[in-house]
Amino acid sequence: MTSDLCLISSNDISREGLQQILSSDGFNVVIASTRAERIAKADLDDDIAVVVDLPDMDAQKDAIEEIYSAYPNARIAVLVDEFDMTCLVECLEAGVAGYIVKSMNSQPLITALHLVSLGQKFLPSELADVLSKHSFDKALPHGDFETELADAKLSARERDVLCCLMDGYSNKVIARELDVCEATVKVHVKAILRKLDVGNRTQAAMWASTRGFSNFHQLPAGNNAAPVHA
Repeated sequence: MTSDLCLISSNDISREGLQQILSSDGFNVVIASTRAERIAKADLDDDIAVVVDLPDMDAQKDAIEEIYSAYPNARIAVLVDEFDMTCLVECLEAGVAGYIVKSMNSQPLITALHLVSLGQKFLPSELADVLSKHSFDKALPHGDFETELADAKLSARERDVLCCLMDGYSNKVIARELDVCEATVKVHVKAILRKLDVGNRTQAAMWASTRGFSNFHQLPAGNNAAPVHA
């Protein structure tokens, strides 16, 4: 099975080496470039897989934004030199499907990229170490779900947005799903973080998942159930 993929890397040696590895493991590297612009201007499938290997977070974010502007359903994997929680969260918030630390061996790297190209998400093993040391007292469910949801005072539209956050959607994708502008989505996300007393959208998604929020649409109609967008 061959998977089409694009590669962005500012380092010639890294780019050529990775292109060779990918090509020998079932990937068809359609474009390998130093800049996202070349990929954005190409006429590619909307769900093209893209690997971003750039030296800093600002360059990564610019490339991710440019790719998603051209291909809203692109499957993006970011390669990083070392694990950084802040960078991971920002990548997830941007809609990235894979966050891959380059210190791993080539075979797990290839496996991770195959997962991303198939529409799955990939997170590094280092995240497990961070989570094992973190207190989730606020995220653990206490008492009745409907009562906790009522106490959060989320509006129907905020519940829609929270469902999308659980699916890992970027603001741009949420805006398209709910037929609203991206600025409106940002307002809803800020309100959700404040009402749930969490620091970022990943924590908001965790709050919802630990309380069975993914099943919210199955509650009786009298509970003002909001639709879940697949």
